[in-house]
Amino acid sequence: MTPRDVRRGPARRAGTRRPRIRSVLGIPLPMMILALIIAALLGVQLATALEQSTTSASHMTGASVDSGSGTGKNSAGLTVVTEASLGTEVQRLVDTGTIQPMTSFDAAQCQQEQGITESILIMEEVSWGGEDTTGWLLVHGPVDRETLRANGGIISATVVLPTCGTGAHDEDPGQDRLWAGHVMIGPL
Repeated sequence: MTPRDVRRGPARRAGTRRPRIRSVLGIPLPMMILALIIAALLGVQLATALEQSTTSASHMTGASVDSGSGTGKNSAGLTVVTEASLGTEVQRLVDTGTIQPMTSFDAAQCQQEQGITESILIMEEVSWGGEDTTGWLLVHGPVDRETLRANGGIISATVVLPTCGTGAHDEDPGQDRLWAGHVMIGPL
């Protein structure tokens, strides 16, 4: 036996070789395959969860609106307006120029009670917020409607209860106000 045979050991002499495991970037191939399988399973699971969450969310958005009377309308046919949708509704009113008859609502008296010094350009009876409170959306500003349609700009909007202008809350007219602020709209 030569010194070289002694270093190789008895396994080498018998001719039995241990199989060598291949590696990719220093990671054994079976571990790499296992990691890919796990990643694929996680991807399928996440895709399924995402699909289910977006499907259920789209069903929830239409639940509060009566589909028989149209999108954005309540069962009484009034446009449903919230703080988030107020700007869009004001833009739609300015673009279409729709004017509703006031019926029993005294806009001039309400304007005086609320301290609105600007002229009312457009008004619409609406359903305010999740509580489904009936009210009036008053769009008012220092310019006329045609100038506003042509140039856009910042316009004031106030949402009031139908009791505004009746003197029901003479001691505190703010009780009739549901929301007041400014809305930026674009030109036509």
